[in-house]
Amino acid sequence: MKDFEMETIMENIRDGVIIYDTNFTILSMNEAALKITGISAEETLGKTIEPGLINNPRLRTLTQIIFPSLAPSMATISANGWPQIIDITLEEPRTELRTVLNRVINDKNEVVAFMKLVTDMTREKGVLDSKSEFISVAAHQLRTPLTAINWSFESLNKILGGEKPDMAEAANLAKEGWQLTERSLKIVNDLLNAARIEEGRFGFNFEETDLAEFVGIITKQSELAAKEYGIKIVFSPGNQVFRVRIDKELMGIAFANLLDNAMKYNVKNGEVVVSLESDPVSYYAKLVIKDTGVGIPEEEIKKLFQKFYRGTNVIQMEPNGSGLGLYITKNIIEGQGGKISVISQPGRGTSFSVILPTIKS
Repeated sequence: MKDFEMETIMENIRDGVIIYDTNFTILSMNEAALKITGISAEETLGKTIEPGLINNPRLRTLTQIIFPSLAPSMATISANGWPQIIDITLEEPRTELRTVLNRVINDKNEVVAFMKLVTDMTREKGVLDSKSEFISVAAHQLRTPLTAINWSFESLNKILGGEKPDMAEAANLAKEGWQLTERSLKIVNDLLNAARIEEGRFGFNFEETDLAEFVGIITKQSELAAKEYGIKIVFSPGNQVFRVRIDKELMGIAFANLLDNAMKYNVKNGEVVVSLESDPVSYYAKLVIKDTGVGIPEEEIKKLFQKFYRGTNVIQMEPNGSGLGLYITKNIIEGQGGKISVISQPGRGTSFSVILPTIKS
């Protein structure tokens, strides 16, 4: 009865439990421990673990847990004595584990076995790292425009306080301050949206929409910016009617991000073509934003939608940016049942494709 109760308790513990004798022979592992190590009970029960098994891909994780010094990284948390608490970092995939080792002592006060509790802290540490990175990026991104805003209004105050204020210069400074404020607000909104995504609070308000009409409106709103960039923007809606169920506000943010990138990282007298067509594979609506810009290096395309990532070539063109635009865009699109993909060729341009499910009539 006692063995049954102990087995039931171990299987209901969320953390991994590994029990082994003084010769490092595995006596028991619960389901959580098997999941963490990626092996089966048959492979481990009665198996003596020794350091040389680090070369066995199947038993590498278990060996590193039993012998933490073999892990790529380890940190001792506890002071001298028992229990022994050690954090280890494993690779491929990167996993953060906390191990707590204690002795199993019989009624003669003899050590007969060891019990190791293994907690997977990968997600928790990832959240902490993400928050730290978030704060660092927020401070870095906002410091430059806020410093410039302060300088603009300080200069404006001096001009307007003079005996003969130069109103033309004052107007230029006011415009510069306004533009810097707009940029700061964009950064703040990107950071807030990224935080909502991380916390799972990115809710959607869906409504039935004519996709061509929706895309046409946002494209029209971008024409003034395109003119300032010296870019021609063309919308080709096609002949097919696509009814979609989307959050117009959030999808507007996603589409505007794609258009903004297509214009910002284009060439002088370049072109942006926005088109709608039916995807031949899924029969969903396919929105394509194709530009004649600088393109994206092939080795960087897979990183493009990562948080805070910016291409090496676009940083040279535009050093200011949060690196959150495409991360937010991808999450908005996928949150509405869609998919986004990109093909690009350095010096020849980039094409983003967005696939959205349609409402069947």
